[in-house]
Amino acid sequence: MPNQLEEWYFQIPLCTRIYLTATVALTLAVQMEWVTPYELFHTYSYTVTRGEYWRIVTTFLFLGRFSLDWILNVYFIVRHCKDLEEGSYLTKPADFAWLMLLMCGALILISPLLGVLFLGNLLVLALTYVWSRHYSYMFLNIMGVFTIPASYFPWVMIAFSLVAENRWPFPDLAAIGIGHLFWFLSEEWPRRAESGGSRPLQAPKFLCRLMDQDTGDNNTNDTPDDAQADDGSDYAGSGSEEQSEHHLHNHANDESIIDDPSVAQQQNDGAFSLHQRAPYARDADDS
Repeated sequence: MPNQLEEWYFQIPLCTRIYLTATVALTLAVQMEWVTPYELFHTYSYTVTRGEYWRIVTTFLFLGRFSLDWILNVYFIVRHCKDLEEGSYLTKPADFAWLMLLMCGALILISPLLGVLFLGNLLVLALTYVWSRHYSYMFLNIMGVFTIPASYFPWVMIAFSLVAENRWPFPDLAAIGIGHLFWFLSEEWPRRAESGGSRPLQAPKFLCRLMDQDTGDNNTNDTPDDAQADDGSDYAGSGSEEQSEHHLHNHANDESIIDDPSVAQQQNDGAFSLHQRAPYARDADDS
């Protein structure tokens, strides 16, 4: 019979579970000295010139050795990614996976400008920003001292980084910029009239099929009830009313799934303490 930890683990949505598992496994491998941080960071010379392409993945998975900073980053992964997958992206798992992949690609492209060897912290910050825009109505208690709206939380993280590391957090600002860009293109732009209803960040069809997401190719309006109405049979009176109620009921269920009111219950468990975030490339010196 599964224990509580196992039940909790398998209740985590797929993308978050894969990300969490890979991060913990890689940290354990470093802690056991099976691999070294020197083998995990990303630079153009190591990744491309030497053909060590695994660094494109490991640079996002290594968040440092076990420490308070590592625990906080893992907490953000579980909390924020899980909220997004179970809330805003509940019916769009492929779109969420595609969003994460595009964020990783953008961070890889600008990494030479950032001077950062490990990009995991920046990916967590970018995802945190996206989460803060989706859940801006929530309030978070910081260290039991003050309460802020969730939309301000990424900026609080930058403020702590500025104080703790005594430097201008340009990489953090770049991560927030990437988070804002992809949030705008995925959520805000399709709602504007000038977009024409286009969704530039919609997941490819192969990924939608792989993750059982509706690709939008099927005409969802052609229901069996509609077919019965078009076959010339007598369809009037109470039968028509029952069909209308049936469609309204299905529509209400769809809205309840997308809005996911259970997410609002998480407002009360948003309290946590935020401490010093370790430098991004602190393990690169092991080289």
